[in-house]
Amino acid sequence: MNIIEWVKNNYKTELLTMVKYGLVGVANTAVFSLVTYLVSLTGVHYSIYTAIGYIVAILFSFYMNNRFTFKGTKGDVKVMLAKFLGVTLSLMLLVQVIQYVFIDVIGTMEIIGIIVGMLFYTGTGYLLNRNFVFKNKS
Repeated sequence: MNIIEWVKNNYKTELLTMVKYGLVGVANTAVFSLVTYLVSLTGVHYSIYTAIGYIVAILFSFYMNNRFTFKGTKGDVKVMLAKFLGVTLSLMLLVQVIQYVFIDVIGTMEIIGIIVGMLFYTGTGYLLNRNFVFKNKS
């Protein structure tokens, strides 16, 4: 099947999956914000409460993408989690590089560098999660 036939046959399903991925991203941001805020109330250093927020948010994101976005994925959960963590951490690092290049090297406004990084993270994250982490082998 060529790409045009695939798009004709699968665009609705793929579009729905993309919307679900976006919804999980929004929920993930809310989870991170809530956890970070609540832990900050304990008086610990910001590096601790943000780290806890990221850990909880990443685990939440994995769970929701596995159960909701890409549901029906078969495979070893430990292997998928390892792949997910590898993709997530790699993308976070690449976003830092993109932001550095756009903001510090090219000299664009900070918001532009941040938006470019966010777009890269979201688009690439979707493709890698869809085709690598949660790829259904059946």
